[in-house]
Amino acid sequence: MNNNNQHTTTSSTNADRSKVILVTGGLGYLGSQLIRDLATAEVALIIRILDNMQGKHYPALMGLPTNVHYQFVEGDILDPAATRMALTGVETVIHLAAIVRTPMSFEQPQWVEQVNHWGTSHLLEACLEMSVSRFIYTSSTAVYGPGGPFAEAAPCRPQGAYAQSKRRAEVAVQTAQQRGLQTTILRLGTLFGLAPVTRFEAVANRFAYYAGVGRPLTVYGSGQQRRALVHVRDASQAVLFCLTHPADTIGQLFNATAVNASVLELVTTIQALKPNVEVHYTEQDIRTHSSFEANSTALRSLGWQPRHSLETGLGKLLNQFRGFTSIHKSGLAFEEYAGL
Repeated sequence: MNNNNQHTTTSSTNADRSKVILVTGGLGYLGSQLIRDLATAEVALIIRILDNMQGKHYPALMGLPTNVHYQFVEGDILDPAATRMALTGVETVIHLAAIVRTPMSFEQPQWVEQVNHWGTSHLLEACLEMSVSRFIYTSSTAVYGPGGPFAEAAPCRPQGAYAQSKRRAEVAVQTAQQRGLQTTILRLGTLFGLAPVTRFEAVANRFAYYAGVGRPLTVYGSGQQRRALVHVRDASQAVLFCLTHPADTIGQLFNATAVNASVLELVTTIQALKPNVEVHYTEQDIRTHSSFEANSTALRSLGWQPRHSLETGLGKLLNQFRGFTSIHKSGLAFEEYAGL
């Protein structure tokens, strides 16, 4: 989108309280759920959303709760004018905006760095200049690198542009904390499950989508490689928990994960929900052979608990595709129909 063309839109109700929360990337996968959960929790009457609309996630703006005052700024975190417009009068920033698509990390690493690291740094500077009180940053357990399960004190060895950019952004957040901004960092596992806007690039949701429309699941190598996962609703509640428990979370860093699941465990879960799903095994992909695990003991000890299991989360997602039936093979590979 054109960064010089910002638009502010308001969906209004009574706005008696002055508290303003800004959610960057508020129309994305996590953001679309969080902007609703913030309203349900009644933590503020003004929820402002900054999003560049590159994802064209218009449905995220529809059907919002009516007990809060929503404001929408269409703009980019790399645009100083849009950022300052969005920050006017804001007390708390929840920073979700980022490039998260894995192909981008390999195809355009400089752009990933520009948005995820420098975009965060510029936003932090603006927050300090405009007297924002709190800043909650959603990072990723990918910053640890392969191995684990890692706790928060483990050294970070990020691999790839995405993980490296998120780690550099964390350092910027910690520096801003030293300069007076009250910050919290949440390292989220890979999201799964249904939200108002749902992404299907990551393995759990992608498997549910493939099974739902009758496509085979592909397992690379042994399938023993593990990923730290958390349901999108539980991730949203983790953000909300940090927001509402400042004494326990300001100046801190937490993992927010529910389970470290192997690819084979995901397949087994899908098969239990849809027994006729076809599974293909292929040679190991160099980008998928490692496990990335983390634990969330620290955040759980404070009171946050994930509520959604793989079975329930993937089951609800699969149910969205219940109108589909599998295509029976008739001499042609299914992939030949994929573009129709």
